[in-house]
Amino acid sequence: MLPAPHDTYADCEFIRHDLTVRGLISVGITDRAGHDYYAVNADMDEQYIRHSGDEAAVWLRQHVWPLLPLTADFALDRAHPDVKTADRIRQEIAAYYASRVGARMWAYFGAGDLIRIHGLWDHDWGRLPDNVPYRPRELADLIEDFDITVPAQQTPGHHALNDAHYNRLMHDVVLAELAGTAAAAGSPRQDRAALTELVTNCLARSANPGRGRTVEELIKVMPDWLAADIDAHEPDLAALHGGAIVARRRYEQSLAEWITTITGQHPDPR
Repeated sequence: MLPAPHDTYADCEFIRHDLTVRGLISVGITDRAGHDYYAVNADMDEQYIRHSGDEAAVWLRQHVWPLLPLTADFALDRAHPDVKTADRIRQEIAAYYASRVGARMWAYFGAGDLIRIHGLWDHDWGRLPDNVPYRPRELADLIEDFDITVPAQQTPGHHALNDAHYNRLMHDVVLAELAGTAAAAGSPRQDRAALTELVTNCLARSANPGRGRTVEELIKVMPDWLAADIDAHEPDLAALHGGAIVARRRYEQSLAEWITTITGQHPDPR
């Protein structure tokens, strides 16, 4: 639920029954800073998509194929810069994630998307680069679980990069909605047992064991060190963190009060 510096948003268009690289049509990835990656697979099964009478192929011809780079006779334009071999796509996705340690991949009904990306490495996690996410974070679950209404997509759907951008928008809407709900409620729930565990963990992870940390230090490091724990144990607190733009100060005040109470430390009056 928490936004992270290396949150990425992905979408793939694909032949639904083909889990090999020939089933991958296109892939789009973006991140919170707007760094985009888009590629159309030159090694896809073009014959199936253009000529099969299968229901799935007919759907692809209607909804996906027209959005790809095409020649005048509606064949894939293999001279277009977005059209790349599967080998090159694999290398470029690895490069995209190379500096994104701890990256997360958000998608909408994302299992199909992630399996196509992993298919570039033959579904072999032993070959998968370290920073390429192993699993998707599911936007559909957030939207359904919290009953959130998201705006309609304004760009043509079934274009992988357009859909990746829309995934990021949906995540932003979810975070803003959760932050607003938590802020309106006054403060996060005071689950003392969970909070004590968080503070204990944070103190244990101090860079200088035995010295402990001040309240100010705990506030500074907890969002980075314990994002997963906060997400798991304090969903309302996580919502405030996720909506930092509108609720950061409230978050810091609540966190300072709780840490002070549990640890007996007091903020530095300076």
